[in-house]
Amino acid sequence: MDPQKEGTGKHVLLTGANGFVATHILADLLDRDYSVTATVRSESKAEIMLKGHPSWKTKVNFQYVPDITTDGAFDQVFKEGRPFDYIIHAASPVNLEVEDIQGSLINPAVRGTNSILKSANKYGGPTLRRFVLLASAVGILNSFEDLSKPGKPYTEKDWNPVTAAQAIEKKDPVLGYNVSKKLAEKAAWDFMHNNETGFDLTAICPDIIIGPMIHTMFGPKSVNVTNRFAIYNFIDGTHKKIDGVTFPFWHYVDVRDVARAHVDSLTNQAASGQRIILVSDLLTPQLVVNVIRKNFPELRSRVPEGNPSQILPTGIQPTGWDTRVSLNILSKGSKSKSWKYIDLETCVVDAVKSMIDADVISRKS
Repeated sequence: MDPQKEGTGKHVLLTGANGFVATHILADLLDRDYSVTATVRSESKAEIMLKGHPSWKTKVNFQYVPDITTDGAFDQVFKEGRPFDYIIHAASPVNLEVEDIQGSLINPAVRGTNSILKSANKYGGPTLRRFVLLASAVGILNSFEDLSKPGKPYTEKDWNPVTAAQAIEKKDPVLGYNVSKKLAEKAAWDFMHNNETGFDLTAICPDIIIGPMIHTMFGPKSVNVTNRFAIYNFIDGTHKKIDGVTFPFWHYVDVRDVARAHVDSLTNQAASGQRIILVSDLLTPQLVVNVIRKNFPELRSRVPEGNPSQILPTGIQPTGWDTRVSLNILSKGSKSKSWKYIDLETCVVDAVKSMIDADVISRKS
């Protein structure tokens, strides 16, 4: 242990630790010498994680929470072992192909958030200082925005007007995901408003999260949802051309920046009681294929060329983001007292490299 590192002596509870984002958060926490208790659904999930990161076996205390939606699901986690100083709640479903929107997306997100907050308030004790929630920018943006022209840039004060009834009626899992993230975050703020707690809340709201994968991978199905639709589908033959391809959202952030923001926020006083937007820059199908074709010539025969100079699809002009408030908060939490996002080219290149390293993509034609 390094006494110079901010995590030394501090204990963090990380939920949903085997997810794409949470695995990066876990790596960052360990790198900063935090002591970590990580929850996953089962012992087999932990064993799969450890196959990819065997050194974590002696560094991480795994706890098993089979169903986060039940009241008291996390009680035993708090009752066993030493008290927690911080919580990062990253357990929430990310699935854009479900049929049961209420049961598979909304209920787990909202009930899971309420469940852990209740346990934290009941058993967290005096050491617990902050609860950091992995929320989403989809809880902020307007799912029904007019994409033919840019609107007023979104800020931390905005909330997505989409409702559960609309998502269910339209049988639209993307809308369902948006609702799940919005309602889970609202549930967290409502809990803080309605209860006296010894800890405060920070909500991290990233847009499309892409970048290198460090979770244990077993073939193409291991590629997480966002890397799949934003990058992998342009390599595996899903898209033979760029014309007509659209994304559900139009801005990205690198997963490593998301992890860094969560860990920084544990001790950043400026993050107390704040929603923090994480948006790096524009993300479009053409930008992605431009990067892949430039950096991986051996993959060009599989990746559609499109029109390299036409960045946005015809008729698409997405609303941007005013991130000045969030950038100020992020800067205060950074060791360098400044915040710089990882650029798209680095993000996509590293994501593709991680797929090649995991034998998800072959360099050979």
